[in-house]
Amino acid sequence: MLPWQQVAWDRIGDIERLPHALLLNGPPGIGKRLFAERLARRLVCERGTACDACRACRLATGGNHPDVMIVRPPEGKAEITVDDARTLNQFLMLTPHLATRRVVLIVDADRLNRSASNAILKTLEEPPAGSYLLLVSDAAARLLPTIRSRCQSLVLPRPTQEEGLAYLRTHELPDPAGLLALAHGAPLRALAWPQDAPATALRLFASIEAVALGRDSALEATEAWAAIDLEMGLTFLTEIAAALTQAALTGTIARGWQGAQEGRLRALAARLDLEQMVGLWDEALETRGLLSAPLDRRLVWDRLFLHVEPRG
Repeated sequence: MLPWQQVAWDRIGDIERLPHALLLNGPPGIGKRLFAERLARRLVCERGTACDACRACRLATGGNHPDVMIVRPPEGKAEITVDDARTLNQFLMLTPHLATRRVVLIVDADRLNRSASNAILKTLEEPPAGSYLLLVSDAAARLLPTIRSRCQSLVLPRPTQEEGLAYLRTHELPDPAGLLALAHGAPLRALAWPQDAPATALRLFASIEAVALGRDSALEATEAWAAIDLEMGLTFLTEIAAALTQAALTGTIARGWQGAQEGRLRALAARLDLEQMVGLWDEALETRGLLSAPLDRRLVWDRLFLHVEPRG
């Protein structure tokens, strides 16, 4: 149990009163899937507590419990399909093997396509006795309204700054505060990045500055970034573009940019026009959606840096 989840766990109360469809939502990187997996173990636990010691808990932890199914987008695919939905419907109709309940955990539930969403509606409306659906989502608003209306929602909280730092310090990281700020306070998201991620993000910001100030061309900046992990680079670039846009539109500074970096962020936001910042943001987001396809990294970075080259 992650420390910041205890209050939400206590809110569940008597497991016998748990709704048959529960939507666990909140920002990415705070442990929603781990919470849902623990809840699934509790539903099949021989003691009803997620004791982690009984045979049922050990099987569920290893992904081998016959009454627990985990559904997620297939490897390399963007969506959960209607075939996946039909499989989970059939699973819930079966008599439990070891437990008294059957549980389906849907990871990234907002990636259910329309056909898959429609296919599980009847199960949500009239669940078989002893069946439970746990939906996990970073973006619950993307779920069909008909899905959301049939689930009880449980919003899982982001940890406090103190809780997040305490958790990261147990992993003996060199810059836990920098990682936590870069991850917008989401400790598990911070752990997924290399330890030098804060320094990498600042180097990327410096490259954008150099292009915007005319010290480097887009092509010269591309040479420095063509070899970096593209997904990580695009993640950082999206955060930078969002922070620049926020500073320009509202005058406020995004989390992670306060302190020494605030002046540089404001200066760059003042230099770029809104069209450049939004163009950079849109291009980064669009490219992140294409990561499953083969991409020419040099061309990707060149196009991105072109958005901040001086105009006129």
